[in-house]
Amino acid sequence: MNTEIEKKLLFLRDERDVSFLDLCSIDDVSDGDLKIIFELAREFRKAKTAKLSLCRGHSMINAFFENSTRTMSSFDLSGKHLGMDTNNVGTTSSVKKGETFIDTIETLSAYNVRLIIIRSRESGVSELVRNHTATSIVNAGDGWHEHPTQALLDALTILDHVGMDNLDGKTITIVGDIRHSRVFGSLARLLPRLGAKIRVAAPASLVPDYFEKFGMEHYLNVEDALNGADIVYALRVQEERGARGYIPGLREYSKTFGINEARLKIAKKDAILLHPGPVIRDVDVHSALVSRSSQSRILQQVENGMAIRKAILWLLAKRFDGREKKFELL
Repeated sequence: MNTEIEKKLLFLRDERDVSFLDLCSIDDVSDGDLKIIFELAREFRKAKTAKLSLCRGHSMINAFFENSTRTMSSFDLSGKHLGMDTNNVGTTSSVKKGETFIDTIETLSAYNVRLIIIRSRESGVSELVRNHTATSIVNAGDGWHEHPTQALLDALTILDHVGMDNLDGKTITIVGDIRHSRVFGSLARLLPRLGAKIRVAAPASLVPDYFEKFGMEHYLNVEDALNGADIVYALRVQEERGARGYIPGLREYSKTFGINEARLKIAKKDAILLHPGPVIRDVDVHSALVSRSSQSRILQQVENGMAIRKAILWLLAKRFDGREKKFELL
């Protein structure tokens, strides 16, 4: 059975070419890359937890310098399902002793691993280190900047719902802490490329100063933003990144911007609800909507995360086009 799965995946991959050697930003992938990633992810999703040998003999390291549940387990399991050896470092690394990120990544690269997955509180770490190693770098979230694989799995979830290969004519309302959200940083780059119109509902204090450059509508009234929306995407208040100081309190925020059943009904009848997790129940989203509502796709996002990450890891680990990445050693 696994042999048949692998044959189909190999056929789909070998018929195509991709342009990216790292995934530090959504900007790294072309429109053609997106189509390949989504197509492969759908096949990996069908395979579920099948143990494949597509990356047997290769290794990857999860360098998570910030706590994580979904992203860490998703990348680690994805690597194992592909047949790779995986190793996790981060909160116990020598960065805590004063070693630079560059020295850490150069050290890990010396083990001849194919991929290093990086998550950090600091913005721009993956972009910094990519030029100091021939190993492929994947950004698993950096500060307030980007979280590209999260945006890709969100896009796959939305595309599957609408049943199209683009989002032309679709309205996506994103509600919550825009200022501190790296998920929004990637969604803002990806969704317009797919044709979506984005509305943002958030307190003015939780919207960054440069927001107008994205060309999106900002609403202070969440009901107005939800009216006629095809997709409702809730973001949590990022207290660990200082967001608490931008609002009077979580109770007040929830009353004004929290997604409950009444507010969700303002969106289109067939609208779906997304959230990148972790959900702060009864603050970002009413508890009853999280997993019991037929409109919630939050757990589907988690499943799609595995599929997307398998596609990314496989494409980068194999480097099947034979190109070598140029890098600098300083």
